[in-house]
Amino acid sequence: MKKSSSRTFIVLLLAVLCLSCQTDEETLPTLSAGQTRNALLGKWRVERIDYQVCRNGNCNTTNYRGNAGDYFEFRSDSAFLLHDVTRTKNNYNAFKAEYTLPGAFILSRQFWSATYTVTECKANRLVLNCTYAGSDPYARFTDTYYLYR
Repeated sequence: MKKSSSRTFIVLLLAVLCLSCQTDEETLPTLSAGQTRNALLGKWRVERIDYQVCRNGNCNTTNYRGNAGDYFEFRSDSAFLLHDVTRTKNNYNAFKAEYTLPGAFILSRQFWSATYTVTECKANRLVLNCTYAGSDPYARFTDTYYLYR
């Protein structure tokens, strides 16, 4: 009897330990296309932008720290990004914006287009992730934008 209760205790202890180590990842609820559009509209300041390029399994990341004049502005059919890339002149980009995807949107300009995924969306903070291929077919570019209001 004592042997059986010891085994039961050990089994229960192991079960409790295994369950306590289990972590549930918080999943972000996917925004509908309309919710994505409404959450984005307006002017967002650039906290930083992480630029990553991966080629043959090797990845390099560079960072841009935003300054007071940097912003990303989203309108109902367009978006504008202004940031001081070289610290000597402003880089102003205008895009056509399509808010037709749940939790994401498409920006396009001339022959280029990319899908931006909303990875964090709060009233005063927004994180956008964009992965695309450039002119080098072996390279994968990922830009992560950290924005705030």
